[in-house]
Formats: sequence, structure tokens, C-alpha cells
Amino acid sequence: MIKKYFWLIKFFITALIIFLALRFERTTSVRLFYFVYLAIGYVVVGIVRRFFIRNSNIRVMTFLIDIAIVFAMETLTRYVINYALHTFYIIILIDAYMQLDKKPFALIGVTAGLASLLKYVNMLLLSRSFTKVAETVFFSLFTVFIIFTVYLLKEVKEEKGKTEMVYKELLATYKELEGKYKNGMLDFDPEPIVEELTEREKEICRLIGDGRNNKEISDALFISEGTVKNHITNILKKIELRDRTQLAVFALRNRI
Repeated sequence: MIKKYFWLIKFFITALIIFLALRFERTTSVRLFYFVYLAIGYVVVGIVRRFFIRNSNIRVMTFLIDIAIVFAMETLTRYVINYALHTFYIIILIDAYMQLDKKPFALIGVTAGLASLLKYVNMLLLSRSFTKVAETVFFSLFTVFIIFTVYLLKEVKEEKGKTEMVYKELLATYKELEGKYKNGMLDFDPEPIVEELTEREKEICRLIGDGRNNKEISDALFISEGTVKNHITNILKKIELRDRTQLAVFALRNRI
């Protein structure tokens, strides 16, 4: 539900922050017009990304453009407005969390963190006031905290997705085998590639099919975890599979 209507929430927050920024800026200089143009650009980039861009690499580029726009807006406005504009970094991180994979999100997080840190260090140097040190440290640490928190949420989300994928693949394989058993197809032949596996490799395949992790396999076979990893790597190369999830399905399909 939140993901579905996030763009509306983002639009409302964006409009509110820009309104407050313009209200406190109180200037009619060229700088104000630049700020307005940048604000419009930020909104347009978000709309284009939301409704028209499907390519992941292009989406990453639009998030980098977002960060550059926010950094430019902060540079053009007074310090008091910077604190409101800083919220845009958090919005960008949440938006990236919902639209990007873990590695692209990490890139956006690092870029946003560096942009935020650079802005506050620049503020500190220009003001030459030690009272700004506490503000710089607080907002920089707060930004880093947000980045790490959202990254960990991304990590948990991806692991959950992998677990659900494993469950679905294993369930599909179980139903397939169950159907064969009911139809009297108990003696179906395994794939020829199975014969190329050594007995040790078959044992490891069997244990992976049972859902054992590397530690449990090493304990069951009285070998080190490093040896187990080497065996799994060799097995995956030999039968041309991508990961242990596919290997577990392979073991079940071929009744190893």
C-alpha cells in the first residue's frame, strides 16, 4: 500500500519543502529563479522515472541526477533552508530502496552520504563557526544512520525473496514428483549428467536436497566446510547450474 502511493506522498512532501524554502528565502534575485528551476527539474525527473523508465541502469542515473539537483538547491539557499532540503536525501533513499536492487541502492546511498557530508563540511568552512560543528556531526551521522538502516532493510527484503523463491521451486518439484508417483512413474530415469557425479558429490547433492546448510553437511560427512564449498562449486560447474537452490531442485528431480 505504501509503495503504491509513495509517489503521492513524495509529491506532497516535495511541494511542502519547496514552499517552505521559498517562504524563508525571501529574495527575488536570480538565485531564487535558479532554485525554482531546479525544484521543477527534481519533480519532473521523479515523474519521468515513476511512469516512463523501466531500465534499471537509467533509473540509477535518474537517482544520481536527483542527488545532484538537491545538492545544487542546498548550495543556492541559506543555511536555515538547508535543513528542510536535507529531507530530500531521505526521500531519495526510500525511493531507491523500493525501485533498485541492493548493489545499485548501495551506490545511491554512498553518493547521497558523500553529497550530504560535503555540503555540511562546506557550510562549516564558510561559516567558520564552531557552533556549526555539532550540527554538521549530527546531520552527517543521521544521514549515515538512515543509509545503513535502509540498506539493511534491503538486505532482509532480498533474503526473504530468495527464501520464498527456494520454497516455490522446491514445492513445484515436490508436486511434480508426487504426480509421477501417483501415475505409477516411479522408475523414471535420471538425467545422464548424474552419472558424471562422484559418490561424494551425490551425497552432497542429496543433503542439499534435504535442506542442509554447509555446516550441517560438513558435520554429516566429517569434512571441513571449505571442502564442502569446493565440492559444491565443482558440482555447479559440472552440471551447469547457477546456485544451490537449483542444485536442490536438481537433486529432487533426479532422486539422488
